[in-house]
Amino acid sequence: MITIKVKYLSPAGRVEQRGSFHIRGRKPETIALEWIKKIKKEVYFEELLEVIVDGKEDITEKVLEMQKAPLD
Repeated sequence: MITIKVKYLSPAGRVEQRGSFHIRGRKPETIALEWIKKIKKEVYFEELLEVIVDGKEDITEKVLEMQKAPLD
């Protein structure tokens, strides 16, 4: 189980959300990207600011790179 904290910019200002997820053989950045996509369906999401795993590991750059990557 991991905890992911996402900070993003919305019209309301800076927003922070946290969630706990089962890894099940997946990478934290994959889990974070899937969750961010769900968040974007629910709220207006201007810019991703930060993604932190378990309060210490910053995976923001990994998630941003995954967002840019073409789908296989």
